[in-house]
Amino acid sequence: MLASLVFQKESEREWLTERFAMYQDILQESWVYQEILQEGREEGLQALRQTLTSLMEMRFPTLVPLAKQQTSTIKDLSVLQSVIVKMLALQMVEEAEHYLLTLGDDAKKN
Repeated sequence: MLASLVFQKESEREWLTERFAMYQDILQESWVYQEILQEGREEGLQALRQTLTSLMEMRFPTLVPLAKQQTSTIKDLSVLQSVIVKMLALQMVEEAEHYLLTLGDDAKKN
């Protein structure tokens, strides 16, 4: 990764890409790579939570606290995305409230 800051020419980048591909499995198992990956996941979760909050403020403002509470422990980006898509599809506040209240424990754990 540090080499990518130095190698700027196309030929250098191609060489670096080839080397990275050779050692990709080893690099992906390193603690540094895992920390960077985790940081990216956390940023993604924050962005999706903000998206959900904005959506709820626009469509169902009275449910914002409930939505935050019910989704605060979700750690899986795809699960949080599914919640957002579902909220987009729901039309009535009662439906949205029911959905939030019945979010499964499995969804919150992931």
